[in-house]
Amino acid sequence: MFWGGGASFDWMASRIDYARDYARDIALAREAGLDAVFAPHDEEFFAREPMTRVSLPAMSSGLPGLEDPAHLDLVAMVMCKLWNMFGPCRSYFGEKDWQQLAMFKRLADDLCWPIEVIGCPTVRDPDGLAVSSRNDQLTRADREHAPALYRGLCAARDAARGGKQSVEAVANLFTETVAGHGRVRYFTAVEADTMATIDTFAGSVRLLASIELGSVRLIDNVGLVVEL
Repeated sequence: MFWGGGASFDWMASRIDYARDYARDIALAREAGLDAVFAPHDEEFFAREPMTRVSLPAMSSGLPGLEDPAHLDLVAMVMCKLWNMFGPCRSYFGEKDWQQLAMFKRLADDLCWPIEVIGCPTVRDPDGLAVSSRNDQLTRADREHAPALYRGLCAARDAARGGKQSVEAVANLFTETVAGHGRVRYFTAVEADTMATIDTFAGSVRLLASIELGSVRLIDNVGLVVEL
């Protein structure tokens, strides 16, 4: 499914700002064996301001720096409309944006959508940097620093696996690892399924982090399971 990037209406408290190169995306989709493309214009998808609202506030509360609640509400509304249009299906989302993936899984489960939400492992370059359209905006110098984000997350994950229980201590290790490579926007540890913040490591956990390189904001995350 492709639809216009930069969607914005007067009633929106947020903005869907994912610009697309339609011709390039169609070519890639066809190369992958795609049979059909659904690409409505913004005005077709939202012909009028919806009176219905969809919200999962627990997915964004207490998590400064991640997607804001208004944006998540808008994305949730979009997915509900798409799932209604498509009917029973599988819906695939990358693990790179874990906050939205967790929200989609809970949304489908809470409302009994006949949808199987499937998380797809993050695709990485050989040096560990998560593949993203944002990478094309990096300067050559910033691109050399970018893998520090994944290295920092891996160091934090390994420390937690090794028995370090304090999230604060692991966060400090992350900051030390990326020091000199970019400005840390956030580092947080959450329950993988609920996005609830944690203070100590136990069960299924997701470490999420973001750094800024110039004007580019990179995000990434890794998972771990801690048995007590």
